[in-house]
Amino acid sequence: DLQIKVEVPGAADLQIKVEATWVQNGVFPSQAPEMDVDVQYIGAAGWGTNYDHIPTPEMCAAMCQGVEKCNAYTWVKDAGLPGCPSQCWLMEGISEKKPLKGLVSGKPPTRKPFAPPPASKGEASGSLYCFALMVPEGYEEGLLKWQHDNKAGIFGCDQAAVYSNKQLTIAPAVVTQVVNSTLKCGYGGDSMSALNAWIFIEVWRKLIAVGDYKKHGWVVKVDPDAVFFPDRLSKLLVKYQGAGYINNCRYGMHGPIELFSSRAIDALAADYKLSWDGKAPKTCVTKMDFGQWGEDMFMDQCLSKILEVKPVPTDATLMCESHCDCNAWYWCNEGDDMVSYHPFKSIDSYKNCMANAMGSPSKATIRA
Repeated sequence: DLQIKVEVPGAADLQIKVEATWVQNGVFPSQAPEMDVDVQYIGAAGWGTNYDHIPTPEMCAAMCQGVEKCNAYTWVKDAGLPGCPSQCWLMEGISEKKPLKGLVSGKPPTRKPFAPPPASKGEASGSLYCFALMVPEGYEEGLLKWQHDNKAGIFGCDQAAVYSNKQLTIAPAVVTQVVNSTLKCGYGGDSMSALNAWIFIEVWRKLIAVGDYKKHGWVVKVDPDAVFFPDRLSKLLVKYQGAGYINNCRYGMHGPIELFSSRAIDALAADYKLSWDGKAPKTCVTKMDFGQWGEDMFMDQCLSKILEVKPVPTDATLMCESHCDCNAWYWCNEGDDMVSYHPFKSIDSYKNCMANAMGSPSKATIRA
C-alpha cells in the first residue's frame, strides 16, 4: 500500500492510505519480467483468450508462459466476478499500451526447452507401480498420450497402468483397465471437493484384482494433471524403507499423488475379502462415516485408523499445490527434489511446468 501525506492549512498532516493495484515482489520474489502496473495491453489481431478467478498477475504471467502462443498478458484486479473477482487475459501480440487503473500487464519469462525426464531408478528404494484414473471424453486422454510418448509422468515408473470406465487404447501397449463406475460424483465437504470415495473403492478393487502391484515395492496413484517425476520419488523413498504409506501434506493426504507401500495395499485387499461380494473393504466401509469425504481422506483414514498401517511419515516434497501452502506452484521450480506439481490440464502447460522443474535450482539453493 502507498502512504500519501496531505498538508491541510491549520490542521495536522493527514495520512491517506491508497491501495496499490499490485506490488511486484511484495508477497514472494517475483519470477516474471518487470510488470506494467496500471497499464492495459490491447491485443493485436490474432489469438487470445481469458481465464476467470486468477488471483494475482504473477499467476497470470505463469499461465502465459505455459501457452506457446502467448506473448503478453493483462491481469484485471476486479472484473466484477463472484468470489475471486480477478481475470487474466492472454494474447499473441500487442497493438497498444494504455494507462488504466486496476490492471497489470507484462510479458512472460523465456520458456525453457523441454527434454524428456529421467525414468525411475527404484532398485535401492523399491520399484514403482504407478497408475492414473482417466475420465474419457475429456482432456485427460490426450494428456496421458502425450506423457506416454515422452516417457513422462507415470510412464517413467517401473510399471504404469491407466484405469477408466471404458476400454480405450492410450498407446499401442497401454489399454485401460475397466472399472465398473460412471466416474461421476457430487461435490461437498468443507472444501467443496469431489466426493469420490465410492469411485475409488471400485478402482482399488480392480487394481487388487489385476494384481500387478504385487510385483513392486510401492503403489503410486497420480492424477493425470499432476506433473510427476518418478526418478525424484525413487531418491526420496530411500529414506522411507519400512513406511506403510507416506502423507503428502500436513493437512492430511491430498489426492493429486498418493503413495502406498505394497503391504498397505495387501492390508486393504484383505479387508475387501471380508465383504460378502468382495466389492468394498468391509471394516473401513462399516466403521467410517465417509459420505462427505473424498477418496484421499477415505484412504488415509481407512489405512491409518481402521487397518492400522504404520508408520505414516509426512514429506512436503511429495507435492506442490496451493491447497498445501505451495503458493508459487504454477512456476514449478521449488527445487530439484520436488516430486510433483498440480494442476496442469493442458499439454502446453504440463510440458512447460516439466521444463521449469527440470531447470529448477537445487534444493540447497532454493531453500537457503
